[in-house]
Amino acid sequence: MANQYEYEDEYEEQDNGPAELRKALKKAQKEREAIEAELSQLRSDMRSRSVKDVLASKGVSDKLAKLIPSDVNTPEQIDAWLSEYSDVFGIKQDEPVQPAVDEETINANQRINNVTSTAQNPSGEQSQHQKVLAAKTKDELDQLLFGQSLGR
Repeated sequence: MANQYEYEDEYEEQDNGPAELRKALKKAQKEREAIEAELSQLRSDMRSRSVKDVLASKGVSDKLAKLIPSDVNTPEQIDAWLSEYSDVFGIKQDEPVQPAVDEETINANQRINNVTSTAQNPSGEQSQHQKVLAAKTKDELDQLLFGQSLGR
């Protein structure tokens, strides 16, 4: 059974308790500041990448990124800001450009649509899988799988 003096030996090993705690606190604070600086840099990089991606998708020069306010962070906010100030920067607000599709792909899709629209589903026939599951004897299963009775 544990008693109240069980952990006393651990405390006696630490001769200079408060000084060691102060050192540990300073070390933890320095680590925290370094992590916060890295986080701030990563957030800044992520925002600038988002801004550049949205600008590139709209076909707008990257130079405009410097004018977007710092509180506009998400791609949706950037897009909304661009839409709001598009007349100031001379950005056309047209329909999104559809990607160009070659004629061969269009013809292939039409052929697939024609085939699938006129295709007939099997009516009243069980699938082979269902027949195998419904087999009750080994002979029935052999007949389905091998097409003949093995007759042992």
